[in-house]
Amino acid sequence: MKKFILIAFFLSFLAFHLKGQTVQNLVVPYLPEGHFLDGYVSSKKYAGAIELELEYEINPGTNTPSPFLTKGYIFRTDQALIIGFIANFDPKSFRANLQRRDEAWDDDVIGIALDVYGDTRNMVFLGSNAYAVQLDVRKNDPANNRGDDQFDGSFDCNYETWAKRYDSSYTVEMRIPFNSLQFGNSNEQRWKFSFWRKAFNGAQEIQIQTFFLDRANPCSDCQYAHALILDGIKPKLRSTILPYAFGAVSSESTDEISSIAKIGGSAFIALSPATSIEAALIPDFSQVEADVAQVSINSSFALFYPERRPFFIEGSDLLESRLKYVYTRTISQPLALSKLNFQSKKLRLYALTGYDPSSPYLVPGENYSSYGTSTGNWSSIIRAEHPMKNASSFGFMSTHRIYDEGGFGHTLALDLNTQISPRWRYKVELARTETLEPENDWISSGEKFSEHTAELDGERFSGYSLFSGIYRQTTNWKTRADIMLISPTFRPEMGFEPRNNFRRLEIGQQYRGFPNGKYIKNYSIYAETSLYTNYSNVIKERSTFTFARMQLFGNVNLSFNGKFIEKENYLDSDYDNLFNGRLNISWSPNQAFSFGSGIGGGRSIAYNETNPREGIIQRRGIDLNLQAKGKFQWGLDLDYEKMTELFDPTLSIYEGFLFQSVFKYTLTRALDFRLVSQLNNFNSDEINVLMQPLIQYRPTAFSLFYIGGLFQNGKFQGYLKWQKQIGN
Repeated sequence: MKKFILIAFFLSFLAFHLKGQTVQNLVVPYLPEGHFLDGYVSSKKYAGAIELELEYEINPGTNTPSPFLTKGYIFRTDQALIIGFIANFDPKSFRANLQRRDEAWDDDVIGIALDVYGDTRNMVFLGSNAYAVQLDVRKNDPANNRGDDQFDGSFDCNYETWAKRYDSSYTVEMRIPFNSLQFGNSNEQRWKFSFWRKAFNGAQEIQIQTFFLDRANPCSDCQYAHALILDGIKPKLRSTILPYAFGAVSSESTDEISSIAKIGGSAFIALSPATSIEAALIPDFSQVEADVAQVSINSSFALFYPERRPFFIEGSDLLESRLKYVYTRTISQPLALSKLNFQSKKLRLYALTGYDPSSPYLVPGENYSSYGTSTGNWSSIIRAEHPMKNASSFGFMSTHRIYDEGGFGHTLALDLNTQISPRWRYKVELARTETLEPENDWISSGEKFSEHTAELDGERFSGYSLFSGIYRQTTNWKTRADIMLISPTFRPEMGFEPRNNFRRLEIGQQYRGFPNGKYIKNYSIYAETSLYTNYSNVIKERSTFTFARMQLFGNVNLSFNGKFIEKENYLDSDYDNLFNGRLNISWSPNQAFSFGSGIGGGRSIAYNETNPREGIIQRRGIDLNLQAKGKFQWGLDLDYEKMTELFDPTLSIYEGFLFQSVFKYTLTRALDFRLVSQLNNFNSDEINVLMQPLIQYRPTAFSLFYIGGLFQNGKFQGYLKWQKQIGN
């Protein structure tokens, strides 16, 4: 182990000797007097501004000329960036809708990506569609593409947008206040940036941008070719208060009605452009939007749901890790919280502490996890990171939870993410946990581990985890190899690791093709092999997984995934030759209609049965999205799953469906109505019904008013909330 760690740290020093990419520095001119922001953009109005053309189509083409003329312009004032866009389009294939913030990603959208430190640590993407509907996301880990989880869609930024639409073009203007972004205190400011756009050429979705993309470089955001010179900017420091009032009425039956009222709020104070503190008193963390439903009938481990609450978003990209040492939803209904964010060229620091009267309590296991609810506790998180070039970093993290009734959970972790060469990257994480269980009944049953019981009976133990992965990427090939070790006593109490007691070795290889032909646009084929053993050297799983996808003409996408498990051990029983597969198709020919469907199944274990055994699974899924008049949207999603006995398919082990309908009507950018309906019968013999109507008025990123309700199986809750951002 010591030799392994020494090798890991040696690899980190290689990153300092890599050559950087040539970047063109552009001095940002001041906005001329009399410039009025109304959405109208022309070359005359933006004469003298930085002007760049989005000339590269990078998907499905590879740096091919853009089929549409698109230009971006930049001015500045003492307090903000002023951005202008002109975007041409084909009227027959143009897509735009009036809808709520952050929900226009399926439209023709345009924006700017900002890397204010020039090392990809704070990658923010700000955009708009032709109705000035704002889009903002943050990228958590630019160098390691692990799918959609690299983007944080809950991130919000205070900026303004205006737009105008014409017969074959639309224009957008943005005002991005400097104090809405966190950047260093240095007098010298070099902000790397890129303009980006998603458009439609016929039915085909395309992506265009301002820089030449090297597909062999695993970090696309390290390749930005332009930087803004903004030396000497001194923005007004952000200082905001966010008070709220919340009220709810609920009924368990016609005879029992209860009500609740809360007031509280939070405050954000910037001590400098690089340093901020936040505090919250009785914050309202009620979940207005229903979490995306997940089929969990045959899952033996707890499910993960993403964080959406605004207080936790600022700086949350620092908490991202391959193993989930921090899961802020373990802070459930806190009475008070405080948070510090600091950034300099060589250091990022995040610190959070608070008191929570009730928190989730998760006991991971080898075969399944157990779940309960704790009483009062103090929680804290400390994270420090040293950023380096080429999206590399070295960091430290610690979390601490101390319970009022005795017991604690501490986690200490180190991580390194480094580029060894332009084609190779290396990542390692090492963590230790120290646990003293409370003596309580929060967990009533669970697996034994290392001579310990799952019940909370005052036992004390420590555990460790290790993740080490190396990655190589060329234009067509991606290769990865990693190991993961999680000891039987590893328990990050403020994180989310529902499984422990395993050693895993995994090797994967992917081939990517970019023909951009008449019928086939691009495709990829991926295969990996995995070996899991527990700490008693029992083989828990030996398997092969394959995934293939293909993008066809007409915006048709096909995908297939299949997994063959040569051997699996569950609850000390061995199972051989298990397999599972699924075929999916999606089609979005125009703005009004999109369709997706999937079919799959195979031979699997019935994990949650009293008598676990093999069975045959069948899965079906279909989703349909309809839009009309640029204001109406209706999404339908149906998932069906059935498992039958292996030797008698007429005997059912379980069977059920989950149906979700989401209807939206948007009156203005700020005002909309939504009705969510869900039906499922997986967890009972009866159909569970959930309905959630909501009217929301949200004039800015953080000011809002909503009124809505929740109807579920004869129970009702009505609620309303007012929240107002005071200050800027």
